[in-house]
Amino acid sequence: MISNVKFNELANKVVVMEGRIAELEVIVRSLSDRDGGNIPAGMTPLTTLAAEFGISTKKGEELAKNSGVLLVKQKSGGYIVPDEKFREAARLVLRSAKRKIGSAYWYHPLLGKFQMSGGLPK
Repeated sequence: MISNVKFNELANKVVVMEGRIAELEVIVRSLSDRDGGNIPAGMTPLTTLAAEFGISTKKGEELAKNSGVLLVKQKSGGYIVPDEKFREAARLVLRSAKRKIGSAYWYHPLLGKFQMSGGLPK
């Protein structure tokens, strides 16, 4: 069982964490307002999706451009893309990429030579 002292310590930590989360939410809102508003529904930052698939942001941009996925440049300099269209294109391209045995690099005609962490997407 947790003693009252430990319970009070945990309760205080929760209060502190709630305050930190509130501060971060304010920062995120101010950044999105400065960037021209919130990201529309169905769109996701390219950096997030590229990281999810284990490729670099630059290769994510190439994948989107070469496979016909809409790229929207934000004022902050990053890109947002339609979530489902990018995922579909990435799965298709990355599954058909080839890798020599023992090599850290993959190859696909649309992307050229690239590295992918995490293996093939499901």
